[in-house]
Amino acid sequence: MNAYKRDEMISVTDLLKSFKTTLEKLTSHQLEKVAVMKNNKPEAVIISVDEYERLQSKHYWNRLDEQTYLTKAYESLNDTDAPSISLEELHKKLDDTIHRYED
Repeated sequence: MNAYKRDEMISVTDLLKSFKTTLEKLTSHQLEKVAVMKNNKPEAVIISVDEYERLQSKHYWNRLDEQTYLTKAYESLNDTDAPSISLEELHKKLDDTIHRYED
């Protein structure tokens, strides 16, 4: 079971009253997730679209067998239409991601 910080838990009643504010906190990454509580138990978790897509991508890549994974990785390296970033940009993105999950 996941642990939730105090500000990541909200009752159904309070969520209905403050849905817009809660949604803004998720989309601005002030909150990573929000556990919707019913009778003091988590019933659902709300996450941002960014986080959902990241999880879906991770799930997709984890399900691939090694040969398919390597083939797709190789194809992406040879895709001349794919956007590219500099090594410095890559390091910054990695650092930002690491810091986001250290908190």
